[in-house]
Amino acid sequence: MRVAFVASEAFPLAKVGGLADVVGSLPQALRRLGVEPTVFLPWYWGIEAYYVGEVGFRFAGKEERAGIGHAEHRGVRYVLLGLGDFARDRVYGYPDDFRRFVRFALAVAELLRDFEVVHAHDWQAALLPLLRNLGWFSGRTVYTIHNLAYQGVWNPEEFYAWTGLPGETYYGAGLEHHGSVNLMKAGIVNADAVTTVSPRYAWEITTPEGGEGLDGVLRAHQGKLRGILNGLDTEYWNPATDPYLPFNYDANNLLGKTRNKSALKAELGLEDRPTLGVVSRFVYQKGIDLIAQAVEGLLDLGVNLVVLGSGEAELEHTFSRLSAQHRGRLAYVQGYHEALAHRIYAGADAFLMPSRFEPCGLAQLIAMRYGTPPIVRAVGGLLDTVRHWETGFMFETADAGGILHGVREFLKHPDLEAVARSAMRQDFSWENPARAYQHLYQRLLGQPA
Repeated sequence: MRVAFVASEAFPLAKVGGLADVVGSLPQALRRLGVEPTVFLPWYWGIEAYYVGEVGFRFAGKEERAGIGHAEHRGVRYVLLGLGDFARDRVYGYPDDFRRFVRFALAVAELLRDFEVVHAHDWQAALLPLLRNLGWFSGRTVYTIHNLAYQGVWNPEEFYAWTGLPGETYYGAGLEHHGSVNLMKAGIVNADAVTTVSPRYAWEITTPEGGEGLDGVLRAHQGKLRGILNGLDTEYWNPATDPYLPFNYDANNLLGKTRNKSALKAELGLEDRPTLGVVSRFVYQKGIDLIAQAVEGLLDLGVNLVVLGSGEAELEHTFSRLSAQHRGRLAYVQGYHEALAHRIYAGADAFLMPSRFEPCGLAQLIAMRYGTPPIVRAVGGLLDTVRHWETGFMFETADAGGILHGVREFLKHPDLEAVARSAMRQDFSWENPARAYQHLYQRLLGQPA
């Protein structure tokens, strides 16, 4: 079975968030099951690949050419589409992002004719199920929603001028939403199957509270919607072999964990107290502003806080100020540093994750893998993966009071070592999710599972 993965990110070639981890790991797990995956990505600046030719496509009424590059990682083939507007420093964050990814989808569609299944990810690839239904390529389509908050919305006039699609697709093929083109809606309406990255999130997005304006569309297509929990690359995230850690350890011997805690506090100049770790993007979804509001209360509870992340400038300034005010109790490192992230996962006593919503979440899976009980809000994939007082701790409300309640639960537990060991022994590998996707592909193709 030949499956094309089409996405905007895939670790290690291009990574911004959890999407890259999924697209980087799931094809490897499927390959071990006998599936033949190929990953299609934009050819971003800095990705090394072999130039193998060009593909022609139409954009804005003109014939264009995109270079094609080939790369391989852990046995998985990558096809890179070379378009000039992707040769930039960042993956996202440009005013013409919508235009860039529409061009990418149109170019990729010309290369998908030999695949039995096309698996498109998030709004950047959401145009592909519609193009399949218009006859651009054959095969069945699966559309995965990684984060419903980012939908690919634009004005119809430019969209139709760029794509040359017939005007009846605006209403007849699910593109129109409140007077705009909405690519995510088109993906949901046109795909043969729609998945999310956790079962709880699949339900939450059908509600007005979690549906981001698309809950009615999702309820109408609920028969083809299901949640498949993300996995974790357990070879890369392994405290027993992690090269970034001063001391390696496993669930049977936590001495290295204890030593990593001491090493982290020494590295960051923190007092000898229980330490909460945070590794996150600074965006509304992640509730980082709620942590800032809870800082005084957290310090009063007797814990340290170490925060690694960047994003909204105001939050970066806030944590810089707080770390200066509370030296020895709060350490903030701006940006993302891979090695330090590993040391925080291994060296913190607990991991704080107060997300307002969370499609799946990988940070809590990593934290559990490293014996660092996560303290999470009971929402989305966090609710699917953390068991209160067994593998981590939960709280309900998205506010400072909820965070403090979760930390108090952690501090009063009589046997935190048992929680750490239980968390480390959970199976969050990609084997089960890969089998679930394989069975989904087989069902769509009419093959026996």
